[in-house]
Amino acid sequence: MKVLGFQYPSLPAAGAAGRRLSGYTLVEVIVCLGVIAVLCGVLLPSLRATREQSRRLVCASNMRNVGIALSAYAQSNGDRLPYSRVLDNSPPDVGALMLARLAAPSSGGQAWDGLGRLANAYLDSCECLYCPSHHGMNPSDACASRYRDGSTDELATNFHYSGHKYHANTPERGELVRLDHGSRLMLLTDGLRSQLDFNHGTGLNRLFGDLSTDWWSDERNAVRNRLPQDPITTVSSDVSQEISSLWGDISEGEKR
Repeated sequence: MKVLGFQYPSLPAAGAAGRRLSGYTLVEVIVCLGVIAVLCGVLLPSLRATREQSRRLVCASNMRNVGIALSAYAQSNGDRLPYSRVLDNSPPDVGALMLARLAAPSSGGQAWDGLGRLANAYLDSCECLYCPSHHGMNPSDACASRYRDGSTDELATNFHYSGHKYHANTPERGELVRLDHGSRLMLLTDGLRSQLDFNHGTGLNRLFGDLSTDWWSDERNAVRNRLPQDPITTVSSDVSQEISSLWGDISEGEKR
């Protein structure tokens, strides 16, 4: 006669259970972490370079949009580019050619200057006056609302503008800038007011009168090192002359 009863499940041998529950050894974990660290060291610089390359393309696209607006302005104003009151100072304040709005003059009048004269009329958005690589005190998100609020405070862009007349030490100095000079005319480049305004570390984008853009490489940071560290120092005539000289060197550089 068979007796029905509870039957306990058979348990695996202690040795087999130990083998199934075993994990990674400390040496294996250290090796894995070392491999991950090496891969991060190899991949992160290339990822940063890819992101910067993307920002350069956006910067160049923004410049082209500004160039189209400058062309439209010229067509409506007898082929003349937006007037830059700062160039009428004695000596001209070339560092201020990055400004879109000046402090309100004591005699009244328009606070918009240079590229700012395109705002709210020839530009659908002020964002194209800014570079995604900018790391200084004038990012686009901090400036956008000030194009609409009627403020008379100083407002800077991220690009350096040629102004309405030549200011570099060239035979054309003092003459009006005209778009029909085409590829011989540089209209915009990276910010040159200070090192903080210099958007890209190893070069800059340039916009020409024919609305073409190119990348001007400066791997040794020769341009950036010639700029003052503090934007306030651009009020001095020596710094203004240095920026004007630098503008001439960049504009005469070989077009790629």
